[in-house]
Amino acid sequence: APPRASASSSSGRQQQPAAEAPGRPDGRPYEVVIAGGGIGGLCTALVLQNLGCRVRVFEKTSRYRPFGGPIQIASNAAESIRRIDEATYEKILARATVIGDRTNGLKDGKSNEWFATFDLDSPARRRGQVSSVVIDRPVLQEILLQKVRNTVTKGAEVVGCREVGDRVLVELSSGETHEADLLIGSDGIKSRVRDVFDPGRRAPVWSGYTCVAGMAYCRPDDIEEVGYKVWVGSRKYFVSVDVGGGRIQWYAFLNIPPGDATVPKGPGLVPWLREGEFGDWAADVHQLLDASPLDEVEQRDLYDRPPDLQWSSGRVCLLGDAAHPMMPNLGQGGGMAIEDALVLGQELKKLQDSDYSAKTDSIPRALRRYNNNRVLRAAAVQGLSRISSAFLFQYQPPLDLQWGLPPRLANVGPRSIITRACQGFLQKVAFPLQFEFLFSFPGEINPEIFAEGTPGDFGTWQAAETASAAGRPAEGPRQRGQPERELISKEKSLGEWLSQYW
Repeated sequence: APPRASASSSSGRQQQPAAEAPGRPDGRPYEVVIAGGGIGGLCTALVLQNLGCRVRVFEKTSRYRPFGGPIQIASNAAESIRRIDEATYEKILARATVIGDRTNGLKDGKSNEWFATFDLDSPARRRGQVSSVVIDRPVLQEILLQKVRNTVTKGAEVVGCREVGDRVLVELSSGETHEADLLIGSDGIKSRVRDVFDPGRRAPVWSGYTCVAGMAYCRPDDIEEVGYKVWVGSRKYFVSVDVGGGRIQWYAFLNIPPGDATVPKGPGLVPWLREGEFGDWAADVHQLLDASPLDEVEQRDLYDRPPDLQWSSGRVCLLGDAAHPMMPNLGQGGGMAIEDALVLGQELKKLQDSDYSAKTDSIPRALRRYNNNRVLRAAAVQGLSRISSAFLFQYQPPLDLQWGLPPRLANVGPRSIITRACQGFLQKVAFPLQFEFLFSFPGEINPEIFAEGTPGDFGTWQAAETASAAGRPAEGPRQRGQPERELISKEKSLGEWLSQYW
């Protein structure tokens, strides 16, 4: 059977000792309202609850109903969860299925030949991260709810807010109001909290794609060796991922506009795909369609937004799809929301400094820093997801030399020539750089906020050992934030600071 995830990469790590909760000058912990109880909202509730904040989560649905089934937790998202709550991380890995340590990549939709593969394992292992996994969405939600269930109210939607002094008055669809020190909008692409930043309520933009998702109950012959496959063709592609338990989650992406009358509803979706859209595609695609219960297949049109630069205003901020909706191609939608939760928690944790939190604008400044720390990375991942979709839709079977008497060229045409020219670049350059960038987080933020020292951190035993092996003294800051304070206060000149810490 395909392997379950292992938490071995985190062995020997210890949780940071609990610290005083960030709170108001009068000593009361901060009261936080989170709009939306999806994965991002629940992770945010967990990190803030662990910090000692009083958290309320309002989720508009009366029950959780996933679209598309299991969710991918890439290495960067898994490491973010570990830093938020190690016990939750361990539970998730115990229930997840590893796909990152197998072959993953693109195949031609008709010939079934590999076009390019990508390595998800090596970039993660180099950073001490677990390889990418998938887990059933309800299972992930339940693991998170085990920690934060008492904070969640379902069937309640946040529909508005206004700031009153140093508090936020949050309005619910029921007419109720709740006061808080800050409001976090994690309520999806159609977020009502976005109204604070976008009073005109610009509608999301159709991405150019519709998606049909289903679950196949079968075991392909290559399941032990292959975790994630994307069959590509002209203006359509078909994705499959092993989600464990003899199940394969699949997605069909097609360039069909919203509300198109040619798209059937309900049980007619699978025959429409099998006999029409993918009629002459590889037998492996048909195996999945044939093994899919008709009542477990759903279709939805995909929408997104161009990157926004402002996610915070006063005591209100956005998170996850409310701030940066992602195309699903990179499996980073949920991952970006989890990263948001970690960074937001990092900025609010800094308010434990009494000198800092005593300032009346401490929360707005913390939210601005969260915004600034996240906006460029999220925009970059949005762009990568869009570029990935655009490339897949422009695919044509590549130029091919068929040997015989006489030899002949197949798939001759401008786009086929370009596709063949891109093949080596994708395999050797684009994919490696893409995953190095995606998995570089959260190493680029202060690791001492949510985790013990790691090799290379200033002032840790690992740094001392490294310096000793190199025959030099282990010089570096011994307190969290020391380099930042010295630079900002100008205790050292820039040259002295770079000489000591760079």
